Amino acid sequence: MMLALRKDSRLASPLHFRRIEVKFLIPDRIIPAFVDRIAPYTQPDPFLVEEGRGRTEYPVSSLYFDSLDLHSLYEKDAGLLSRRKVRLRTYEEIFSENAYAFLEIKRRHDFVVSKDRLSLSVGHLHSALPMSGLLNHLLERVEASEEVTHEAHILQAWYNLQPTVLVTYNRQPFVGMQDRRFRITIDSSLRSVWKPHVLIGQRMHSRCHPNWSVLEMKCNHAIPAWFHEIIQDFQLERTSHSKYALSVEHLRELWEQHS
Repeated sequence: MMLALRKDSRLASPLHFRRIEVKFLIPDRIIPAFVDRIAPYTQPDPFLVEEGRGRTEYPVSSLYFDSLDLHSLYEKDAGLLSRRKVRLRTYEEIFSENAYAFLEIKRRHDFVVSKDRLSLSVGHLHSALPMSGLLNHLLERVEASEEVTHEAHILQAWYNLQPTVLVTYNRQPFVGMQDRRFRITIDSSLRSVWKPHVLIGQRMHSRCHPNWSVLEMKCNHAIPAWFHEIIQDFQLERTSHSKYALSVEHLRELWEQHS
C-alpha cells in the first residue's frame, strides 16, 4: 500500500499554484455525452494512465475547517470576492494511517484561485488524533514553509477553526491535449457528514444532490473557445457554490426534516 502511494504522481504535483477555476452543475445522465464531446480536445489524467489499473476515476476525501458561525461559508454570501478556506485532503475513500494527506489553504478572488498544499507523510494521521484541536495538531507535523504555516496559524487564531464537514466524491479527471495545465474534472457521488466524531476510517456519509455532479474547468490562461462552445451546447450554468457549500446546504435540509 505504502509503495503504491509513493508512486502516486499526485504526490509530485505542485505544492503551490495559481489558476482560473470555474464550476458548473451537470446532470449525471448527460456525463457520457459530455465526455464524448470533449474527447477530441482532452485525454485522461496521466496519473490514471501511469497507474495502469484501468480506472477512469479516483476518490477524493476532504475535511473542511470552519468557525462555529461558519465564517468561511458565509464569506461568499456576504459578497466578498476574496475568500480563504482550510481543508485536509487525501486521495482515498477514507483517511487512514497508511495514506498521504495534504493540509491545504485555498484562496479565491472571484474565479482566480491560489492554493498552498502542506504535506503530511504516512503515519502522521492516526486513530488517537483528537478532533478538538485537530488543526493545531496537524500544523505541528506538516512539511511546508514557515510563511505558509504562519498564515494557517493566523487563520486558526482568528476563527478558532474546527472540523466542520467531511466530503467525499469520485473524480473523473481530464487534461488538455495541447496544454496539460488545462484540466476538466467531474466530481460525482458527493457524500458528506457533519462534524465527524473521528477522522480515521469515517464512513458515515449522506449522499447529497443525487443525479447531479460538479464539473470544474481549471486553466492558467484564457478559456479555450471549444470549451465555451461545449458548455453552451449542453446549456450548463456556472455555479458559485463549492462542494463544501453544497454539502452544508444538504446537511441542513436533512436536519430540518428531522427536527
